Amino acid sequence: MRVTVVGDPVAGAAAGEPAAEAAAEPAAEHTVEVPAATTLAALLPQVVSPVAAGGADVVLLLRHGGDWLGMHSATTGTRVLRDPERTVAELDPPRVRLEPWPGVDASLLLEELALGRLPDRAALAGGAGDGWRRRWEAEERALGTVDGTARLLDADVVEALADVGATVLAHGPGHARVEDAAGSSYVVRCDRQGGAVSRLDADGLEHPVAAVATRPSSRAGTGSDAGAEAGGPTARRALAATLAALLGTTWREQRGLEPAPPPAPTRDTRVEVARGGGVWGWSWSDAAGRHEGRFAADGAMAAATAAYARLEPADVVAHLTAPAADGGGDPSRP
Repeated sequence: MRVTVVGDPVAGAAAGEPAAEAAAEPAAEHTVEVPAATTLAALLPQVVSPVAAGGADVVLLLRHGGDWLGMHSATTGTRVLRDPERTVAELDPPRVRLEPWPGVDASLLLEELALGRLPDRAALAGGAGDGWRRRWEAEERALGTVDGTARLLDADVVEALADVGATVLAHGPGHARVEDAAGSSYVVRCDRQGGAVSRLDADGLEHPVAAVATRPSSRAGTGSDAGAEAGGPTARRALAATLAALLGTTWREQRGLEPAPPPAPTRDTRVEVARGGGVWGWSWSDAAGRHEGRFAADGAMAAATAAYARLEPADVVAHLTAPAADGGGDPSRP
């Protein structure tokens, strides 16, 4: 089956031309021949292979019609983040567009797409890799003028994190900055679209670690059903549990303890760990929808945090700090 590929990503990105100017020029096209049963996970790396082979430092958004399918960059590789098992026969029309995103930090774009949302390109490029940091710094400044501000992490979560030597340095309605027992800092963000944990480097720039979101189920209802929101209660608690697992693991390392065995899964805490489109993650489904945690290419971290995703953050910390002979307690057992 013939698939049309639209766009000259190397020329467009090299020029750094705005989208409006690029759209005014006739788009270059070429075709690739693949079996109709070829999946997007197999097709898209072939579509961008000339770019990858040329070694161009280009960030591309991969589109079909008005929708996006994934991205490509030299640092992230090709990531198929939507329907990787969808076949070429299901593309109507069989046409893929390569859209350059010059000046955009590939890791930030990947973090947003992994949450299922497309960020504003100009805003992401305008931040020059620093946009998110500037946003939460502005939120921190605003906190100084507001009393009784709601906080992202619940009080029981803050208390649990303190038990593994973590300190909340700044805490607003949409983000928190947390320092672990080793002195490393993290930024946690959550809104209606989902949440994410990033590690801060020495320059204060973020490096994505994990993203958590809920895809609402048709059974979840509408209107005031907050559980159906991507950043609703389940996603926020799963994000907090993931953070507790990461910080609790660091606490054990700082004390010279062996890794704690994961808690035994039960019917109510079992999650599935899988790799899709080059991204490792865990997931489970309930009446509210499908809850997902994504960890880019790090399968080890996805597997290590999966056992804790459905636990309460305090139970995660209790497990990791329990003075049991086997190196950890098990909150799932009486």
